[in-house]
Parts: sequence; C-alpha cells; structure tokens
Amino acid sequence: MRILIKLPSFSFKKENFTSIFFWPFWPLLIVFSLLFLPGNSYYETLDLSSGLVSPENYLSFLPPLPLLPKQLLSGQANILARSALLVDYDSGQVLYQKNIDQPLPVASLTKIMTALVVLEEFSSEAIITVGDSNVQGRTVGLSPGEQFLVSDLLYALLVMSGNDVADILAQNYPGGRSAFIARMNQRARDLQLTNSHFANPHGLDEPNHYSSARDLLALTGYVLKNDQFRKIIKKDNGTICSLGGSGCYQIETTNELLAFPGILGVKTGYTDQAGGCFIGFWEQDERRFLSVVLGSENRFWETQNLLGWGLVSFVPQKVSLLDFLD
Repeated sequence: MRILIKLPSFSFKKENFTSIFFWPFWPLLIVFSLLFLPGNSYYETLDLSSGLVSPENYLSFLPPLPLLPKQLLSGQANILARSALLVDYDSGQVLYQKNIDQPLPVASLTKIMTALVVLEEFSSEAIITVGDSNVQGRTVGLSPGEQFLVSDLLYALLVMSGNDVADILAQNYPGGRSAFIARMNQRARDLQLTNSHFANPHGLDEPNHYSSARDLLALTGYVLKNDQFRKIIKKDNGTICSLGGSGCYQIETTNELLAFPGILGVKTGYTDQAGGCFIGFWEQDERRFLSVVLGSENRFWETQNLLGWGLVSFVPQKVSLLDFLD
C-alpha cells in the first residue's frame, strides 16, 4: 500500500526572498560602504611621510619672487604733466604717481582698448572691407572698397595710430560702430577701470570720453599678455597692402622713443584737449618699467626723465616671501 504525505507548499516572491536574505546584513553593508568614502580608506591613511616635502623645502617649488625695488635716493622726479605714473612691471610696486585717478582726455591711448576688443573679437586672418570714414587727425588714407587682413590693420592702428583704421575696424564689428564702443565700455567694466569711459574708438576729443593713468596702466598691463600686441608695439616703419593689390600704404611710427635704449612701446596720443600722452614699456638688464604720462607739453622728454629717475633712485633687491608681502 502506498502512503502519500502532503507537504506544505511555500511560494517566495523574488522581492520577499531578497529582503529576507539581506535583512540581517544591512548594517554591515552600510559600515562597509563608509570605508570607501574620501578620508576613510585605509590606503589614504598610510604613513607616506617619507615622500612628503619638508616645510623648509616647500618654497623651493614656488616660482622665484621678482626683485623688489628699494629707494636709495630721496626726492621726486620733476614731472610737469597733468598726470603721471611709473611702476616696476614685475613686482607691481608704484615708484612715482601724480593725479593717477583723475579722469582726463587720453587721445589715441584709447586705441589700446580698441586693439584689445579687436584681438578678442576678430581673427587675425579675418578680412576687413574698408567703408566710408570721415574722421580727422592722423589717418592712413585707406580707400573705400579695399580689403585688408585684421593683422595689417592692427599694425596700422597701433604703430601709425590711424584714426580711419580705428573707425573702419569698429564699423566691421557685429552690430556696427555703436556695438563696438559698447564692447569697449563693457571690457572697461570687466577690468574694473572705474575712471574710464569711451565714446569713440580713436580718441578724438569728445564729451564723456576719458580715462586715468591708473586705469590705462592696468589696461596696458593686461593687453601686454597678448603676444601679437607685444610684437606690434615695438615695430616701426613699414608697409601694408590691400589684398587685391590695388593700394599699398606707408606706415610710419608715432613713437619717437623707439630709438631710446630699452623702449618696447607702447602708444602715443595727442589732441588739443588731451595734450601730449604716452605709455612706455621699458626693459633692460632684467629690469622692466611701465610708465604713463598724460597732459604733457613734452611727453617723450618727461617719459625719459621719469625712467631715468626710476633707474637712479631705485635698486632691485632680493627679498623673502614675508618681505614681499609687506
């Protein structure tokens, strides 16, 4: 005789089985996961002191500090300009200042901001078509319809200080001349040039068009980081030609100080209201000065006077980190 025994039936749903199986272990899983959080790993707490840089050797991995000018001779430079500023380029130390925050007309020093906008917004290989430009003052004389590379126009803008070139570049900006001027003022705000406002791209006298020595020095220091700008400002006379070969134009520098030893630019300016203006960048024997002269009756002589006074009155000295911070 066969005896049948009926066993009780069990049914497990997958989710029930999982919860039953892992229920006793979930605290362990949490603890185990925490071990891999940043700072809790065993491998992060190993003693690696043998490979660490000792405190006394840490500063050797930092770039060398610039030499800090120390004034040896008392007295001030004899500068008659309305505003002037001389700064040691590498350390940023102000060596001489006069009315450096006074807003003044700055003539063609404006074209440094014009060049910055062009460098940032145009390709150097872009082609510009010359339009009508009736600006006065110093011009190159480009003819309407001619086409030039942006790089050639930048050369004419900064070396010959062509007012027509500044106007033509602004006309070719997306949105036209007014949009270009708006961009100039936006970049002034970006760079925190609080005593600057531009009403045109060339610098001819106009209401609400001004800057200050401090602002111009900050602007120039910023643009000097651009390699193309640095190459152009130290060039002298040359020639630019239209792409179609219809015309070539002689470019003559306005910077008489390029013959002065060590001068590598930057920009000249003159109008009746602004007077003589000049920003100079000087480098020789590992010393570099940046100077600004505004409203001068003899901008080149006063720049030389300022540079000579700085060279004689200050001697560069090595300093420690704490001395430099002081």
